[in-house]
Amino acid sequence: MSENKISKNDVGISGEFYMAHILAKHGFKVNVSLGRTEGFDLFVKNPNGTSITVSVKTKYSSKAKDIIMNEKHETLIDESLFYAFVRLNMPDGVPEFWIIPSNVVAEVIKTSYKIWKDTPGKGGKPHGDTNMRTLELKASPLFPKDWEEQLELFKGNIESLKE
Repeated sequence: MSENKISKNDVGISGEFYMAHILAKHGFKVNVSLGRTEGFDLFVKNPNGTSITVSVKTKYSSKAKDIIMNEKHETLIDESLFYAFVRLNMPDGVPEFWIIPSNVVAEVIKTSYKIWKDTPGKGGKPHGDTNMRTLELKASPLFPKDWEEQLELFKGNIESLKE
């Protein structure tokens, strides 16, 4: 089946409600912000009663191996803020998700951007400045050597939100 055309907004909303469903199924109380908050999409109480926030970043296709983020994510660090990176694997697959603490996301995108900036581009020319950052859902020379192993630990890791 060929991939359906779906708006970026609908992809994002699908990811948010998918994560709300998964979290509720595991005993979390979840409120979806519906775009009314800055910096997160889900306000969550874990089964222990601790409040956390989750920013959901969603991709539609199983072919998507990276998530485009922004420079501001380098500084959004809070022990109660987590990112849920969702790959819907549509139109026919089963969704996958990775739950990663904000401090880990901030560090890897900041470091990978610096490595990218310090690496010559096409024709040996320096890369220009950009506010875009990328989080890879696969091994990458810009990310830590053990990034693939870390991703496996983050994949489907609901338990990290219960601590």
